[in-house]
Amino acid sequence: MRRLRFASAVLLPLALVLAGCGDDDTTADSPDPSDSVSQADEAPTEAPEACDVLSADDASAAAGFTVTAESGPLGACEYDQEDPTATSFSLDLMVQSDLGGSFDDYLAAMQAPLEVEDESTPDLGEGARILTGTASGFSMTTGAAYEDGVLYTVTVTPGSDLDSAGELALTEALLRAALDAA
Repeated sequence: MRRLRFASAVLLPLALVLAGCGDDDTTADSPDPSDSVSQADEAPTEAPEACDVLSADDASAAAGFTVTAESGPLGACEYDQEDPTATSFSLDLMVQSDLGGSFDDYLAAMQAPLEVEDESTPDLGEGARILTGTASGFSMTTGAAYEDGVLYTVTVTPGSDLDSAGELALTEALLRAALDAA
């Protein structure tokens, strides 16, 4: 739990700050979420509570192991196992208007603190990316997916039972479960 709180406390604020610092250039590889909203009144103004979107039971089913869910700092939902050294993860939801830039800017900010070891771009929502590596000496995987005006971010703090491929697969399964549940 301490590792997850550290990751939430370090990466989420950094990502929010850096997302606001980027320009609005986008690439052809990643869709600009603002293009998907035709009228401002169609975009959500508030993200749902993360623990309400992905319950502990649904998160456990997606992860393949039993977790508890607790609302953590900055509104993220933290999912932990009984063993504090085992794999844990968090889910955070944010509306498009809170991004401070484009989805591409957010993805760049998400990558900034990581020494990336592996990554994937799964077919989830309107766009998604998952990165695994180390940040401040901690191994972690973080992924984001965007759909219907809401950004879903999962951060996995792995235990010794996962390699980088397992971390990527777990993060994708959790993002998929959250998108399906919303």
